[in-house]
Amino acid sequence: MSKVLLSITASPGVRSITITSGDRVLVLHMYARSTYGAVVARGRECLVGGEDLRRAAWLLTRLMDRVGELLKSRYYTYTGPLEVVGDRVVYRPYVSPTSTAEVVLSGKTARVASGDFRRRFSTSLDVGAVLRRYLELLEKC
Repeated sequence: MSKVLLSITASPGVRSITITSGDRVLVLHMYARSTYGAVVARGRECLVGGEDLRRAAWLLTRLMDRVGELLKSRYYTYTGPLEVVGDRVVYRPYVSPTSTAEVVLSGKTARVASGDFRRRFSTSLDVGAVLRRYLELLEKC
């Protein structure tokens, strides 16, 4: 698998996740009460509309919204490498022009570390498992 990037947008009106791997992109955009999700790869578009992906995206955007607020970041979009390490999913987004955070998703928890800041969040869904499943779909489509 090529290098994978995850972008999470947590703006007041639009919430979205974008996973980029090589020449393939998985996007999920949520605006008001509408949702659009697809895997796009060189002239092909495979629509995805799983409720689990929508919930995982919502939880990720809320998580990064809270992390940005706690770290006093002025970003709305957080981009960084995403990697699967065993049963964990590790995401290292930029939270400012010169610093990153590490978000480790394992089971129904998310551990966030950035400098001296450490925090553990509980989620109602195994977000890492959902991301792993859709990363496999991204490779197959």
